[in-house]
Amino acid sequence: MGVGVKIRFWSMLFLCGFLGLQAGCGSREEAGSREEAEYREEAECREEAEYREEAECREEAGHDSGQEDKERQDTEGAPGVFLRRMEPLEAKDPDNENLADMLQRSAGGMMVQLQAGSLLGSGVLCGVEEDRLLILTAAHVLEEAGASVQVTFFDGVCVSADDFECFESGDFAVVRVNGVDVPEETLAQCLLASLDQDSLDAAVSGQGCIVMGSRSGVAAEAYEGVILDHWIFMEEYGQYMMWVKAEGKQGMSGGGLFDRQGHFLGIISGGNEDGELAVVPLSLILAEVELLNLLN
Repeated sequence: MGVGVKIRFWSMLFLCGFLGLQAGCGSREEAGSREEAEYREEAECREEAEYREEAECREEAGHDSGQEDKERQDTEGAPGVFLRRMEPLEAKDPDNENLADMLQRSAGGMMVQLQAGSLLGSGVLCGVEEDRLLILTAAHVLEEAGASVQVTFFDGVCVSADDFECFESGDFAVVRVNGVDVPEETLAQCLLASLDQDSLDAAVSGQGCIVMGSRSGVAAEAYEGVILDHWIFMEEYGQYMMWVKAEGKQGMSGGGLFDRQGHFLGIISGGNEDGELAVVPLSLILAEVELLNLLN
């Protein structure tokens, strides 16, 4: 019973006894009991509501903290180098929306433009290794690289990279950019491509896709298409490739192939006049190169 209720109860009892109104006193005592019960019920409701609200806040805070920890584990490299991984596209009506435009607008920060001698190509940010940003591209883009490659990011910042490697097993290469050479403002706009094993396994012939490159600017070209064959041997490459029907232009080599949710599937290698592209499958690249913490 609250202090205020106790004071009112004993005051009323004293007054009833003083006036000799025993019946009245009994009536007031019953009213006081009802008031006390109502007060207790109200207090219990308030206490229960406050407890639930506090518990929900603790649960939400714990969830957010856990999610932040997971995201940090997924995206952080060495101290001071943190990159977010792009979120998959969430189109309400994929068949009637411009998915290529959505990918450009929401995830253009995962693309770069590469300049190696007189050759211009594209690249995809795919991971962080120690203090270096990992960029996948086509090997032939780096044929005239010499001692270094010029890497241009989404915001126009250009840095030089002298750590790169081409692989004879396929037309792909890895360029490593020292994170300390990239301004923090630029890193804040960079994204890591979304890599997911289930999406790689689900890539099949007849599936819709998106190709994106950096011919006229970083992430400037993006087109929707369809996978003609997800695993076909191409004699000119001497290996298995993905065969895609989509618009392609010179300078898009080294750009990315993505599924309709934006998951990264492979590197654009070349194309023909019929609008058909040869793509180095990401599964093949991962089988040849040990890239740390790439798959979610």
